[in-house]
Amino acid sequence: MTDHTTPLPEPPADPTRDPEDDARSPPSPGHHHHEHPQKPEEPPSKDPV
Repeated sequence: MTDHTTPLPEPPADPTRDPEDDARSPPSPGHHHHEHPQKPEEPPSKDPV
C-alpha cells in the first residue's frame, strides 16, 4: 500500500497522532484544553486609541 497517495491528513499507522484522540487528550500536560495563548488581560488591538 502506498501511504504517499493517502487522501487522509495522517497515516492510519499512527495511533499516537489520531485527530480524535488528540482532541480528547492534550499532547502536553501543561497545555490546557483551551487553545488560548498565555497573555495578560490587555485591550484588543482593535482599540489603538
